[in-house]
Amino acid sequence: MKRCQIIALAILLIFCFEVKAQKDNNDTEYPKRFKTIGGLVGLGNSFSPSTDYRVFYLMADYSKSFSNPRKKDFLAWYVEPQFNLVKAGSTKSGSFDYEYGVNLGIRNYIKINEGFYLYQMLGSGPHYISAEVVRQASGFIFSDNLAVGTFLRLSKKNLFLNIQYVQRHISNANLKAPNGGINFYNVVIGLSQLK
Repeated sequence: MKRCQIIALAILLIFCFEVKAQKDNNDTEYPKRFKTIGGLVGLGNSFSPSTDYRVFYLMADYSKSFSNPRKKDFLAWYVEPQFNLVKAGSTKSGSFDYEYGVNLGIRNYIKINEGFYLYQMLGSGPHYISAEVVRQASGFIFSDNLAVGTFLRLSKKNLFLNIQYVQRHISNANLKAPNGGINFYNVVIGLSQLK
């Protein structure tokens, strides 16, 4: 996993240097929409000890509110394209399996103050997994996600720390056997910029 940690750190550093500074917003000003763009890395593990499936997440994150966010809570849609490294029971030593896809869904933001937001999110999306798992066939799957998270402002340039705890389920809707599904607990962290 040391190689994965180095890759994750490199991606976060690249993202930090690529983020373009914006004009400072007054606390009394509101953007037309609450729009964020960023990147996340994290770890996930199967709930079941008998299902050996661990995920190292590498994903982008984009969200945009449906309306002007003048209220304390507001809805937004989100999209998270991802390419994830996987260690499963069948993965050869010294290598990784992978999964990739995109999650789409709805977020409900709760504004505590201008520098602190809580959110819940619900989404799903198509993915592909290469790992051979006893409970789940490799190939096309759906990834269903339920998460809670927080945005914490790091700078006056609208840079936020984004932390999520995610409950995840993958399965293929009985398109191919076996289809027992895999359930995960996951923690992801990254940086997002308010545009």
